[in-house]
Amino acid sequence: MSKSIKQLSFVIVALICGLASGIGGAYWYQSEHPYGGTVIESQPAQPKIVEATSKSGLTIPALVKQYSPAIVAITTQSTSYSFFGGPLTQEGEGTGMILTSNGYILTNNHVVPQNSQSLTVTLTNQQTYKGTVVAADPTNDLALVKINANGLSTVKLGNSNSIVAGDKVIAIGNALGQFQNTVTNGIISATNRSITASDSSSPSGSESLSGLFQTDAAINPGNSGGPLITTNNGLVIGINTATSSQGQNLGFSIPINIAKTFLTPYISNI
Repeated sequence: MSKSIKQLSFVIVALICGLASGIGGAYWYQSEHPYGGTVIESQPAQPKIVEATSKSGLTIPALVKQYSPAIVAITTQSTSYSFFGGPLTQEGEGTGMILTSNGYILTNNHVVPQNSQSLTVTLTNQQTYKGTVVAADPTNDLALVKINANGLSTVKLGNSNSIVAGDKVIAIGNALGQFQNTVTNGIISATNRSITASDSSSPSGSESLSGLFQTDAAINPGNSGGPLITTNNGLVIGINTATSSQGQNLGFSIPINIAKTFLTPYISNI
């Protein structure tokens, strides 16, 4: 078996599609492994059909109806330069969740790169807003975006410390950057996973994320920054971040308690 086959790699789920360059600022996640290898991108998993009921008595359709207005699509546009010096326009798509009625939105740091010239937030009613990054935590791949709006629907955050393998969850996100508020379901496959994020735009070349949830809920490019919701009590317990490029149904989410620590200086009573 070749070294490249033995290498288990993971690809960040934000869809970064360059208008001129193809894939600008793309992220790759790969697990630590004694063998070397190359990254082979897999086809995105197809969304699952959900017909389950949560332990709290809420059906998954009820949870989707509750949360969909608080899940947004995020689109960025940035410019880089080719090997020959010509400008290349790049677009990226991801997901965010509204935390406060006055427009604070949680997403992944890689969804909103620092060199973005524009950041657009689209609500489920297709109303759009200009977004601004007010805080970022590259180490934990978190970012806080603000839009000028009021009276918005919001998500409800839970306690990720109570989550165990086997808990049922749903994921909502802007799949493939085209299908806003796509819903998939599954379970927590494992907790406390560690992966290494490789990104050509990062000064260090790679970043490590630890303490992640592993889930088999289908996560596709464009889902980054979207919520992972437990059906135990209908609360957000994770931020969808990465998926395996070679395995099947291997997605990873940042526990929401890590995000709470990041958000505390900016949002009270989070």
